[in-house]
Amino acid sequence: MQKFGDLVLSTRKKKKISLDKVAHDLRVKREHLEALEAENWNDLPEPAFIKGYIKNYAEYLNLDPNYVLALYRRDYDETKYPQHSRLKKEKRFFITPNKITNTIFAIAVMAFLIYIAVQYSSIFSSPKLEITNPKSSETTSTPAIQIEGKTEKDATVSINGQFIAVDSSGNFSHQFLLNKGKNTIEIVASFRLSPKNKLTREIRLIE
Repeated sequence: MQKFGDLVLSTRKKKKISLDKVAHDLRVKREHLEALEAENWNDLPEPAFIKGYIKNYAEYLNLDPNYVLALYRRDYDETKYPQHSRLKKEKRFFITPNKITNTIFAIAVMAFLIYIAVQYSSIFSSPKLEITNPKSSETTSTPAIQIEGKTEKDATVSINGQFIAVDSSGNFSHQFLLNKGKNTIEIVASFRLSPKNKLTREIRLIE
């Protein structure tokens, strides 16, 4: 007695058509086709879907869909295979008010942590310090030199231990009196809790 699964399997093999090609052409999962040919009804959706698969598969193989469906109805035992899918239902994502609230809360917490990290970094990192004059160590016969530079607006600046004013843009300027010979000038910028940023210039005063 001819069975549904044997018919479609033998016909496909006679036509030398792979399951992958059938799955691609019919846009049906390969595992569903394998289950059809093996008559593993537990691995298939409910009968309404199975009948659609069978009709399309029969037409694809140039078989009479009514005859193939008749074989299926004869072989399918409704008492053994209930009228609902035995497949594991795919998890679906549903947007709910609770999920929206949780997402907003998570974003707020993340933004707060980023803010804290940025603040922590700014507090505990050294301020930028640039000396625009003198650009480097030099020799001069002028008894005083104008020291100019730029740092961050909230930083404090000292030159050889003497604090000098910093404007709202972070600029500073100070006239430094030189001693005869070698003068080591140490410019330091710092925040209250941060490491210091230090630059040094050596200026030699000659007669």
